[in-house]
Amino acid sequence: MTAVAIVPAGGMGTRFGADRPKQFLELAGCPIIIHTLRRLADCPDISRIVVALPGAARADFDALLERFPVGKPVAAVTGGAERQDSVRLALAAAPTSATVVIVHDAVRPFATTALMTTTIAAARADRAAVVGHPATDTIKLVRNELAYETPPRLTLYAVQTPQAFEAELLREAHARAEAEGFEATDDAMLVERLGVPVRIVPGPRWNLKITHPDDLPLADFLWRRSLQAGPMDTAP
Repeated sequence: MTAVAIVPAGGMGTRFGADRPKQFLELAGCPIIIHTLRRLADCPDISRIVVALPGAARADFDALLERFPVGKPVAAVTGGAERQDSVRLALAAAPTSATVVIVHDAVRPFATTALMTTTIAAARADRAAVVGHPATDTIKLVRNELAYETPPRLTLYAVQTPQAFEAELLREAHARAEAEGFEATDDAMLVERLGVPVRIVPGPRWNLKITHPDDLPLADFLWRRSLQAGPMDTAP
């Protein structure tokens, strides 16, 4: 039973304010997206990777892979207007022989092979699994810059990627969302709408998503620390 990885990388990184999409910025002399693809390729459960890219980046992506080999087959599709659209388009291009689909952010380069393997195994057992850790900050519900409710912190998790799903379940979830015009912030939210519970896989806090300019120096620090201490495959 093989898994296919989907990497939504269609964003233009407008929040980052750089001269190119943030997934193509360099970390330790290599584009962030290449670090992420290599992490996925290192996972023995993953047989193939499908990347959803901005249309303007498609022409240069093959040359990027030639310069920075990944180690497993990588297919590219043009992404959509939103992350959800990009995942759906990549899912349509994924081989139907895959029994599990693992979705991972292009700008989250520190997820380890052990974390991916554990998440895939959890999805095989429970149909859906996501990486996350308990919230440490108090979270407020806010409307018009006024907090009106505080959910109990013990019930809250900060959810990351990778997220893994039974392949047909994820296809059904995306098809229903598209038909109903529903937009979600992650794929687990789409699966939850089908009444399927999602297993939480404990994840490390250093599984950083590089979203804002301040995240890049932190990513550089984490990268240098990993070189000194060895692979960060330990629990948080």
